[in-house]
Amino acid sequence: MTKFARYAALAAGGLLISATAALAGPTYTFTASEGVQPSNVGTITLTQINDTTVDVFVDLADTALPLPSYGFINTGNDNTHTPFAFTLAGSETDVSATFIQPAAGSYAFGMFSLSTGNADATPFGTFGISINNTAGNGSGKAYYGDLEFNVTRTSGLSTDNFILNTALGGGSSGPAYFAADLTDGSNTGSQAWETRALTTTTQAADVPEPASIALLGVGLGALGLTVRRRRSA
Repeated sequence: MTKFARYAALAAGGLLISATAALAGPTYTFTASEGVQPSNVGTITLTQINDTTVDVFVDLADTALPLPSYGFINTGNDNTHTPFAFTLAGSETDVSATFIQPAAGSYAFGMFSLSTGNADATPFGTFGISINNTAGNGSGKAYYGDLEFNVTRTSGLSTDNFILNTALGGGSSGPAYFAADLTDGSNTGSQAWETRALTTTTQAADVPEPASIALLGVGLGALGLTVRRRRSA
């Protein structure tokens, strides 16, 4: 093997090593909640989709028609108590959401959307990101259903990035990972999930970064060209 071929082989091998798999966050569940409504109104599950996207599924205890137990609402002046809120570690300026339930975020009375402005959820404090709703305040405009959406951050996002809101004050009832403004048809108020459970361990995705794949192709191509030249000599 020529010196060039050896260098090409070493480069290709190095690129294989450098094309490290993206590390996927573990699946977390949040089953215990407390607040104005009776405790444990539903389960929140965080699932890693890829290295920039996490699925958030809020499975309320009872959303069956015709008399569902809980619904997401706006309350407070200027909708300061938003239907759902959470906080991310790191930057919150390049974050977006794609809604699955309700489809495209739309239901009879309004539309859900993600806002990177801080959200209030008394007495659980302030959260970094809110899920807003264009519907008016009160139980009559509630969304009685499970809430599911994919959160994407272009710089990278893991389930481990969903953190307690301690940096934003935590609230008089203690810090929480998530808060929701809920109604049972008459009583309204904040519900918060303050503890989490690990469902699966962290695993590596087997897909290298696109740039690493391109560089690897260049290295392997150079190696193949050198081998063909040697054989034809």
